[in-house]
This record gives sequence, structure tokens and C-alpha cells, in this order.
Amino acid sequence: MKKTGLLVCLITALCALSLTAETITVSIGAGTHWKSKSAPQFAVWLEDEDGTFVRTLYATPKTAKKTFSFCPKSGRPESLPVWYNASKTAVHLDAVSSATPKGGTVFQTELDGKKYVIKAEFNTSFDYNSFYTKKNAGVNGQPSVVYAAKLSDELLNNGEIQLTLTGTGSLDGSNGHIAPDVENLTTAKEIVQAITVSR
Repeated sequence: MKKTGLLVCLITALCALSLTAETITVSIGAGTHWKSKSAPQFAVWLEDEDGTFVRTLYATPKTAKKTFSFCPKSGRPESLPVWYNASKTAVHLDAVSSATPKGGTVFQTELDGKKYVIKAEFNTSFDYNSFYTKKNAGVNGQPSVVYAAKLSDELLNNGEIQLTLTGTGSLDGSNGHIAPDVENLTTAKEIVQAITVSR
């Protein structure tokens, strides 16, 4: 009897969750520096309002599976240091592309009606400029760029939400802090044209 009651409660809870879940579309438009031969590595994820990691929505294969060429088993945390440190490279992903997109990407995921912050981090290897050189910037060249936006029903009801550039990740992958200074970035700011979320 107790088991039956527990099962009924579980089914009711799952049904309520499915009724409140809503599908959103995340669109990433390729910028002028989205290289077709060497497309950027990137990840998109959710955090709660307090900045606690919730789940990864999307990650490119090399990022998710740590299969970079000539790298240690730990992968290359310096490629996407903010996501690596936030997620602790969690195994569960909503979506992993079968191949790194050559011209942006569009994917869908579900929200449960709560308020979140959506973040996206991008990096192109060997992306050097006059400030981030081979001598001081390692494999990355310019550091990863991080975009973010608040997600809520109120905002989504008003139409499309666009993520904005919030800063960069650490060059050596030693931490997950976002540095707000983007003054010395050049082509790194042109990897994506726009990142939008819509119903």
C-alpha cells in the first residue's frame, strides 16, 4: 500500500514537472571570426540566481569528451575555463553536437519556470593578436570569451533575449573567474555575431 502511494506521488510530481516545462530555442550566429576549418570550442550552460551551476545545455565534442589533439587526459581546461570550473566537467549534457558546427548552431532545451542565468563560453585556439602573443598567451592566444543573460518568464514573454559579452576566462585555466576587461580583445569578439534565446 505504501509503495503504491509513493508511486502515485512520484507520477504526479513528474506530470506536474512536464506540464510546467517549456521548450526554448538557443540560436548562436557565427561571426566573422568563426573559422570553418578550425571552428571554436564552446559550451552553453545554466546557473541559478546565486551563481550555482545547474546543468550544461550544449557542448562541442572535444570539449565534452576531452579529445583535444596533443593534450593531457584532463583535457584543456584553459580552452573554456569558466565552464570547466563551474561544471566540474559533469558528464550529463542536454546536447552534444556530433561535429563542431561550421557556421553557428541552433538547439532546443526545456526550462521549468524558474529564474536562471544562461552563459556561453567560446574559444578559438592560436587566436593571437598584438597583446596576446605566442610568448605570453600559450595555445589559446586570446582568452575565452563569456556571454550571459538572465532568463525568466517575464523576459521571454517580451520576445527574444540576447546574451551580452561579460568578460574573459583565465588564460591558463587555473580558475573559473570571469575577468571583465575585454579592451585587448580583437578577433575573439568576432567569433559570434549574436546569441539569442526565444520561445
